[in-house]
Amino acid sequence: VRSVTKTDAYQKPSGTSFVDVPNLAVTITPTRSDSKILVMYDMSWSTSSGHISCRMMRDSTAIKVGDAAGNRTQATGQWHYNSTDQYDTAQVSGTHMDSPATTSAVTYKMQVGTPHSASYDVRVNYQGDDTNLAWVGRTASSITVMEVSG
Repeated sequence: VRSVTKTDAYQKPSGTSFVDVPNLAVTITPTRSDSKILVMYDMSWSTSSGHISCRMMRDSTAIKVGDAAGNRTQATGQWHYNSTDQYDTAQVSGTHMDSPATTSAVTYKMQVGTPHSASYDVRVNYQGDDTNLAWVGRTASSITVMEVSG
């Protein structure tokens, strides 16, 4: 079992591409090539504008994403901003049973993106309206992985 908890705040740089969330990655080395890896994740995120997406990754491969369909974004989670969302953080969380088919080290990580527009923003572990007031929270995110014998 391996786990990571991200407690610091992060804002995705401008651009439409998906990027790794710093400090939200965990590496495990399976003992058998037929082992499964149970991935359990939760990420606290927000935006002050637009559409935001995230995806769970095994190294450079997106896992637990929907099928390709035209121009639609293959994502693990998605959120669309409305006029009061800057005061909230949302949780994207779940589990996934992965089959990496290797005995080499594999890294599981979360990526965030704004594939529709570079003007949109993604924030992790804090809300869109980040004023220094007692009601403005800071949150945490985590990924835990567990090898399950094949």
